[in-house]
Amino acid sequence: MKKTSSKILALGLSLTMFLTACGAGGAGTKTTEATTAAGAGSSAAAETTAAAGNTSGETFVIGNPQPLTGVNAQVGESANMAAALAVKVINEAGGFNGVPVKLVNYDDQGSPEEAVKIANKMIQVDKVNAILGSLTSSNVLAAGGIYNEAKIPTIGTGNSPTWMAQGWEYVFRAGLNTALSMPHIAEKMVELDIKSIAVFRGLDDAAKSSAEAFVKEAEKVGIQVTTIESYTEGDTDFSGQVAKMINSKPDAVFCSTNGPTQAIFAKQLRQLGYNNLCFNREGIPVDTLNVAGEAANNWVFSYPYVVYSDVEEATDPEMKEFLQLYVDEYGVMPFHDCAYRSWDAMMVFWEATKIAGSNDSDAIKDAISKIKDFKSLGGMLDFTDGTREGLHTLNDYIISDGKYLDFNKWLEEGNYEKLAK
Repeated sequence: MKKTSSKILALGLSLTMFLTACGAGGAGTKTTEATTAAGAGSSAAAETTAAAGNTSGETFVIGNPQPLTGVNAQVGESANMAAALAVKVINEAGGFNGVPVKLVNYDDQGSPEEAVKIANKMIQVDKVNAILGSLTSSNVLAAGGIYNEAKIPTIGTGNSPTWMAQGWEYVFRAGLNTALSMPHIAEKMVELDIKSIAVFRGLDDAAKSSAEAFVKEAEKVGIQVTTIESYTEGDTDFSGQVAKMINSKPDAVFCSTNGPTQAIFAKQLRQLGYNNLCFNREGIPVDTLNVAGEAANNWVFSYPYVVYSDVEEATDPEMKEFLQLYVDEYGVMPFHDCAYRSWDAMMVFWEATKIAGSNDSDAIKDAISKIKDFKSLGGMLDFTDGTREGLHTLNDYIISDGKYLDFNKWLEEGNYEKLAK
């Protein structure tokens, strides 16, 4: 990992999302120093800490379970890189109330069984003070109850509605709950006079629950679901499912998949002759655009952000500054929006310790619920409504010639009518 220059540190500290009350408060709570996590992935995903000023041996330990092997390994690595960068910036600014932050990474393998094992180890061995992740929603669902029972403030980075419906008072989310986007997408379809939809979904918790939520919302507004086709993670031939979907003659397609599947499905869908609008449950990353090529055209999604291929593509000042920090640190752009989710989660923890003036678990939990009008990469966060969800707004995008365009402007320009012809 490159050493952060004073110029880049100054840039990071200018980010308005975490400028206020930097380093305020007392010395914090003394914690047991965490052990290094075995199998944590590459050096970019390795344990992150800063010992400067830590003469008393105090450390605030954050457990970070993410998928570092399997189909989502690259996504998990991008999340870890963002979390490590956030910890570096936080520690160079004084840590949590003067206490350095230490990130302990684990590979949860995208497996709920592994997530439970890791959860117990982080609590019993590493003595973690907080949890970041996992981006795999089924793993948060499996381990969230353990974190909650141990009264450990947790910010999950998966976007499934399921785990946040459990009522765990110590578990929060700073990113998107797809339960927010599903009614929004259904309403957008009504505006476009879409009367029928074919659904393609995965069998993991996030893909399945998102599809179920969408079907429910579609039926509420009178949209007919012509067929629901599913796949198993790792499949690459979807020709049978695509044929059934096309034969059901839908006005549009709704896709609820994980990133690696999106490009393959998009290409096969277009190759078999379906050219109408396709709606995706979450953002479509730039690597999917690169693989799918023209097949990604006319895909629509409602999401807080997009994954850029270049820093200058970003228009939001906070996003641009984060991307510049990331590129200067690692030499590459973030691979997936899970990097944004991890960064935002770390910034929420930091803001909570400032509000609390303490690193006590209960104080942090209570302080997160007081966060309001907090600028994140996904927009303004507000945790004060009691749902433990911070994000409540979305942006609409459509892909055209490999670019992310404002969907509403695209519609205003008459492009939907041209597509229908």
